Amino acid sequence: MSLILGIQSGHESSVVLFRDGKLLAAISEERLTRIKNDGGRMPERSIDHVLSLDRLQRSDLTAIALQYTFYPEKYFLRESLFKELERRLLRVKKKLRGKAESLLMAGNFREKLARMGKKFEHHFRRQAFLAGEGFSRASLHFFDHHEAHAIPAAYYSGFDRAAVITMDGCGDENIYYTASVWRNHTLERIHRCQTQGASAGLFYSHITQLLGFQPLRHEGKIIGLAAYGDPKPLYDVFLKALRPTPDRTGLTSDFAGQEDAEAKRIDYLRQAIQGHSREDVSAAAQQVLEEVVLTLVKNFLAKSGMDCVALNGGVFANVKLNQRIAALPEVNSVFVFPAMSDTGNSIGAALLDMQARHPKHFTASRRALESVYWGPAFAPEAIETELRQQRLSYRRLDEEALVRTAAQAIHDGAVVGWFQGRMEFGPRALGNRSMLARPTKADINDWLNRRLERSEFMPFAPSVLEEHADALFNNVAKARHTAEFMTITFDVKPEWRERLSAVVHVDGTARPQLVSRRTNPMYHHLISAYYDLSGIPAVLNTSFNVHEEPIVCAPPEAVRAFVEKRVDCLAIGPFWLEHQD
Repeated sequence: MSLILGIQSGHESSVVLFRDGKLLAAISEERLTRIKNDGGRMPERSIDHVLSLDRLQRSDLTAIALQYTFYPEKYFLRESLFKELERRLLRVKKKLRGKAESLLMAGNFREKLARMGKKFEHHFRRQAFLAGEGFSRASLHFFDHHEAHAIPAAYYSGFDRAAVITMDGCGDENIYYTASVWRNHTLERIHRCQTQGASAGLFYSHITQLLGFQPLRHEGKIIGLAAYGDPKPLYDVFLKALRPTPDRTGLTSDFAGQEDAEAKRIDYLRQAIQGHSREDVSAAAQQVLEEVVLTLVKNFLAKSGMDCVALNGGVFANVKLNQRIAALPEVNSVFVFPAMSDTGNSIGAALLDMQARHPKHFTASRRALESVYWGPAFAPEAIETELRQQRLSYRRLDEEALVRTAAQAIHDGAVVGWFQGRMEFGPRALGNRSMLARPTKADINDWLNRRLERSEFMPFAPSVLEEHADALFNNVAKARHTAEFMTITFDVKPEWRERLSAVVHVDGTARPQLVSRRTNPMYHHLISAYYDLSGIPAVLNTSFNVHEEPIVCAPPEAVRAFVEKRVDCLAIGPFWLEHQD
């Protein structure tokens, strides 16, 4: 039996478990620690959690697939025996004083060793790591950051042949863009870009930071603000900070390759935006990003002869960019891996290990992604225990009664917390850890943002019955599959914009989740019941969390949100709770 554990221990830590080619469980560390984007260390809780879901021990694992991210310093050997003994003594002293264990970024250490002509494998204490972490029977292998981005996009796309594009702030060896060809269950990398001062992901993060938001977290606010602004005043100015290379195979800027390139680029951007509104700054940044990426994609499609595109990496969290890519006449179909940030790289590492060591499992298990409901579920008994401990009034209903009650509450204008089944993996709430409301009134955005302590500039997203998608949106065909995971925007048809005003942006777009009866029958049932009442085949869906907190995972977090009156009603497992006026 093959049991592969994939670990992402950097920013946005996560863990995934595969058995004989089947994905059994995956979870982000933040959902358990309740610290947004938690990472930078071994995700101990996530490791034990995914194993517990299948009643496994660490010693049962046969393979560990890692990224070159953060690990305890004790597992690394330094340049000389004397220095190594000195560092070990220092670690012992720290431990005795109760100080946190020192961590080391494996990628930086690897690059330092490479400059000295030394190999990382000779300086990582592989057996000490396996023994120290309890993986006594497992093999261990490290995998490249952008390969770990590329492989799940290709593997889960359903495409037999595709162009695979990855793009983010920066990965191993400072690579931030790759273009590969996927065919015969194999990826062949054709282009990569690593020149400092030209990362598209860092460009967008710099804009996020300069506008007073938190980079690597609030880039979505820039997408929303962009629709309110005019890109013209800053478009040419921003092209100096990000543009395609002359051969259209990579990225460059006026600062590319210079010493302290990123520092110079952000200083340039800081000065350039002075006196301009945040809406115009956002609009120019969005347009530059879109046009630059579209140039690379079009060029690669022409050279590779592909017409299907699989995308991954943090840049492709930009749903408006993804819509522009899907609209290219050269593109027949587009897929965005749902966990497009680094949190998805645990899955990528595990798939690469499977491909290398269990190719039969790799090919036999490959199919278009059906769902990302890979997290924990909770038995009614556990939920009821929490409700009793909180001394809350509740009713237990069968599924039909629960669905009808929730649909009526949504129709009457209530906000319903919907906590059902296994938790979603990735950044989107897809109907198992969601807050739901009617999508008909635009003013809901203001008061729901206040209630949740958020400051969003895009409307909330709709969950839509998939059989009605073509009636509501334009050009669904190219992205129907990826839209099941809320990774792309569509233009809303004019006759539906007013009826769906709470989920339609000022530019006439929406970011839907297409819900199928096959992958989430209970959620489909709920939206169908609301459709019967309202004539609208969609509900407003936002993640079940408050500002700067991760999406709820377990019953206590959902119950706390109800007690704090973040939601008016709560459907948690078979139980229904509502506030009494």
